[in-house]
Amino acid sequence: MSLKTKQSLSINNKLAMTQQIQLAIKLLQLNSIDLQKEIEDKILENPFLENENSSEHVEVSSEGPILSLSYPTSTGDVAQDAYEQLPASHQSLQEYLMWQINLSSMSQQDQFIAYNIIDYINDDGFLTETIEDLFILLKRNLETTFQEIFAVLHKIQHLDPIGVGATSLKDCLLIQLEYYHQDHKNFDSAKHMIEKLEDDIKPTMLNFDAFISEFERENNAQDIIKSLNPRPGNIISDILHHEHITPDIIIVKRDSKWVVELNPSINPKIRINKAYKELMEKIKSKSDQEYVKNNLQDANFFLKALNNRNITILKVARAIFHKQKDFLNQGEIAMKPLSLKDIAVEINMHESTVSRCTNNKYVQTHRGVYEMKYFFSSEISTDHGKMISSTAIKSMITKIIANEDKNKPLSDSDISKNFNENGIKVARRTVAKYRETLLIPTSKNRKIK
Repeated sequence: MSLKTKQSLSINNKLAMTQQIQLAIKLLQLNSIDLQKEIEDKILENPFLENENSSEHVEVSSEGPILSLSYPTSTGDVAQDAYEQLPASHQSLQEYLMWQINLSSMSQQDQFIAYNIIDYINDDGFLTETIEDLFILLKRNLETTFQEIFAVLHKIQHLDPIGVGATSLKDCLLIQLEYYHQDHKNFDSAKHMIEKLEDDIKPTMLNFDAFISEFERENNAQDIIKSLNPRPGNIISDILHHEHITPDIIIVKRDSKWVVELNPSINPKIRINKAYKELMEKIKSKSDQEYVKNNLQDANFFLKALNNRNITILKVARAIFHKQKDFLNQGEIAMKPLSLKDIAVEINMHESTVSRCTNNKYVQTHRGVYEMKYFFSSEISTDHGKMISSTAIKSMITKIIANEDKNKPLSDSDISKNFNENGIKVARRTVAKYRETLLIPTSKNRKIK
């Protein structure tokens, strides 16, 4: 039998993670307060950037286009005197991951597996139990396979932030490397360096010394390694508590139409300093020319990345309120079921990008200030073949309890029966869970004595 070699040519579309895209992702993760600090630091760091108060400049606006939503509203304008409804405190890393899982297209069994895995992820983002141990724990209460658990873990590792749920530092860095830099020319060198680490969250000093030695030798791959986050969970943990809330998006009504736009107070105009730009034509020294060239390029990169951030958040906001337009007219009771995947498909972006856009970003409406991810919710079926959002169910529970007889308050079973009689399938334990989330006491504690 003879063996023959054959050459074949294939074309694949893959995302090349350029420096500009990396910067855009970094800015996208920042909330409005941290973004302002980042802009101020960048102006101090780069002499080519200046704010709008400067007199000599070439204006390069970081402000993205205003995207309008033309939704016909109900008769009469909604009153503009809005009360400020501040959302609940920021969630932990585990709650943030569970929120993304809840909005995914996973089966109920896979969601159960995911919740159990997330329980063993620490604040740094690492899995503190081995997959083998998780398999043993889950087999006690669930008929599952090792491959199914591994597949769910893989899904978690590609949620936002990328790399959470890793079983070791090597695993964490490799996940990020393959996600962000798979087409980079130095990908193989960087992968070879990372694979020198052992399979542990904290490699031994001897193993880590070998990694550092390789790191210092491979100059070409250093920048890639430096861009990876050895503790991805800290991205969420570090932004958990911000007392002051500044909305990124403002929704107003103009000519009986809802308009979605960026908050101008967090979207300043940043410019290229004309005086510094003209230096390129006068400087003769090659080293000085290189310095000027690098700073000008860095300034342009920053402006483009800032513009990309604004456009992306606006796209996500437009898509959300295209789906949730009834909320603007009727309130929470009109909220529709919505998942990250729904928005990701509509704007042709990855679910993790949508998650970054909505986490710790706020929208100001005439009904109050909400975190953008508030407008995502799971679905509950009805006898009429339609789906209703969990947020709408919570609103209905609040309304039912507000109108109950205070001498004979309704039990969770009574409220569940009320829903079922109206064609909405809501179990008693679901009513209890939502009631507790709304901080509403039990029927016994609500009774007037």
